[in-house]
Amino acid sequence: MATPVDYGDLEFTRPAKQIKAVNLPMVPQRIFDGMKQYEDAARGFSTPGFERTTKDANGKEVPGGIIIAHRPADAQVTQLYRMPTDPSGTELSRLTYFDIGSGRTISMFCGILEDDWRGVHRRGGAIMVMDLNGNEHFQLWRYWEDSLADQVLPKIQGELDNAPGMGRIERLTHDDYRYGSIVMSQANNLMAFASNKENNKDTLVYVTRLIDSNTGAKADASPFTLPSRLVAPSTGEGTTMYSPQSFSIDDKYLLIIRRYGSSYNALYVVDISGEQVLPPKLIEFPGATEKPENTAFGDAAFSHDVNLPHLIYCTTNGYGDFASVVIYDLDTASVTHVTTSGATIQAIRPILWEIQDLKVTSDNIVFTVNVEGWTSLFFMPLSGSHKNTVIEVKVAWERGWLAFQTNDLNGKPYELTLHLTSYHSRGRITYLDLLPLLNDVKKDENGNAYVLASVLPYAQAAPPTVTHEVPPTLIRYKSFDGLEVPAIYYHPTGQSVTPVIIHIHGGPESQATANYRTPTHSYLLNELKIAVIYPNVRGSSGYGKKYMTADDVLKREDSVKDIGALLDHIASNMQNELDSSRIAVAGGSYGGYMSLATLTHYSSKLACGIENFGIVHWPSFLENTADVRRAARRREYGDETIPEIREFLDRISPINNTSKITVPLLITHGENDSRVTVHEAVSMYKIVSKNVHTELVLCEMEGHGYKQKSVIEFTNAADILFLERYLLSRSNL
Repeated sequence: MATPVDYGDLEFTRPAKQIKAVNLPMVPQRIFDGMKQYEDAARGFSTPGFERTTKDANGKEVPGGIIIAHRPADAQVTQLYRMPTDPSGTELSRLTYFDIGSGRTISMFCGILEDDWRGVHRRGGAIMVMDLNGNEHFQLWRYWEDSLADQVLPKIQGELDNAPGMGRIERLTHDDYRYGSIVMSQANNLMAFASNKENNKDTLVYVTRLIDSNTGAKADASPFTLPSRLVAPSTGEGTTMYSPQSFSIDDKYLLIIRRYGSSYNALYVVDISGEQVLPPKLIEFPGATEKPENTAFGDAAFSHDVNLPHLIYCTTNGYGDFASVVIYDLDTASVTHVTTSGATIQAIRPILWEIQDLKVTSDNIVFTVNVEGWTSLFFMPLSGSHKNTVIEVKVAWERGWLAFQTNDLNGKPYELTLHLTSYHSRGRITYLDLLPLLNDVKKDENGNAYVLASVLPYAQAAPPTVTHEVPPTLIRYKSFDGLEVPAIYYHPTGQSVTPVIIHIHGGPESQATANYRTPTHSYLLNELKIAVIYPNVRGSSGYGKKYMTADDVLKREDSVKDIGALLDHIASNMQNELDSSRIAVAGGSYGGYMSLATLTHYSSKLACGIENFGIVHWPSFLENTADVRRAARRREYGDETIPEIREFLDRISPINNTSKITVPLLITHGENDSRVTVHEAVSMYKIVSKNVHTELVLCEMEGHGYKQKSVIEFTNAADILFLERYLLSRSNL
């Protein structure tokens, strides 16, 4: 862990709950009032998926609903809800009411059929992954409702107070390690999870039984610690980072991925059928055109067909620059290409874009394709007249970013929920049944199959909309070396030449997409008439692995030069739309580093900058980041223990170049951030504030990104006031 923060002689004010501010003027109430409609619209809805249909203590079937995540207007953090699967129903039942007075995060909510850990059957509910204060030390929790249990358990020691909710929440792990990546077996017999509980560094895989568990625990008030067995131990070489992916349908095998970094991981299978677990076995894909160290896998899942238990579906870029869907036969060690694009590869339907998400059901596979930041939906039936036909689903909506969940484990493999995010909506849930669409499969001019689809909205899971929203435009510009850099661009309606803010995403292996927007996005466009550009500099995902690795280690500042090229592009090619004398730069996490680096290189072309929980000194970041993350981050950024690499990282660190920053700067950071520790923000403020006007906001009980209502609202308002003063008003410069 990092050493305690030394705030020294900094004088704080406390202008809002969980906020410490340094050198910040009072934020006028008009900004909070003006932001309210935009913040209400930004409180979108998402879903972790369907609940399992189960039975109550009397044997009566209880249909599973859809779990919804949403932050209501009166809550400090996001809460969970249940709604019926039928979109004609309007019920929305709140399940959780607890805040724990903090920025806690529920990162997973996995429905189960039942458990018997305490010697009684608790049916339905879920296993939750949740931290308590934003530090990402996620623990495992059991959510259940007494009406579905064999008997009502007494109040358990350490149980969360969830009144007036009907659900109860018991803690299953009781330490300060990290747990996550939960995977349930299809028959609900087993659960796998990843944890660093062995040594705080290696992330290993464990398996526990859900039923027939024989834990010896009693149905009393005593706390319960989840027993498990280690099935993927440390390799003993460097840092081991495993994550479970899928159980075979017969529960004999478990797929796991070993992650080395964002651009390199490997797929393994573990035989867990015996008393003695065998070592993970590397799966080698025949005919792969890429080197193993340049290959990544994702969304690996065993077949849900009892007759084909040996088939594995996954995405991989082992056959080209983009991730594609392939099928691996564990018995024959052969590969069937579903979407791989290559001159010598025969695929069912080649697609030359990144496969974003893949899910396997008993009757089909469903996946999305990321086309320059916009999502397209596809599925492939595994039986029937359209067997092994890849079909595009052309959904009737304004287009943007689409995510989905299937209802396969309740016997409805074609039933989906769609999470739609666009310029029009910050996240709404809709219903789609793929099965009737098979009656009208069409062909386009290239002979590719598609269907037209209309979705049914869940009225209770749609945020309010803002009266006027600006649709995104995709632009491209040339960087210093001729590389074409894409960006998502929004320009205020009815305006000619406007100021502009360049907002740089984090990651760096992330992407500004059609749904990627800052919390203040619509306010900037509609109220302040400020244009917004979200560039996807080299290192971004979504454009193939060559593009994603083009900023690694010693090439780090090439991505900063991409922003320099954007500044030149604005001045020379967008002068009829944007005022090149009024440009601000902003970003969070890695985007925070990029903002600071841009300020150190191009202050003369900028009016001001905003940096949120960003990296200011590469060596200290790598030394202080969580142990479980360090090896992967060194692969991306460089190993600071190597003298020549450390010298380079020191040289490019913004904190060692503060004299080059000549415009006002706003810094915000969460005090419990375990990725980029708050030391980065405090040390940067203490140095840069000697040269230029600098404001600092520290957010209590927050981690890497902000979850609490009071923090979100205040940091949004502080951003707006800062831009009013230093981007819009030249006289204050």
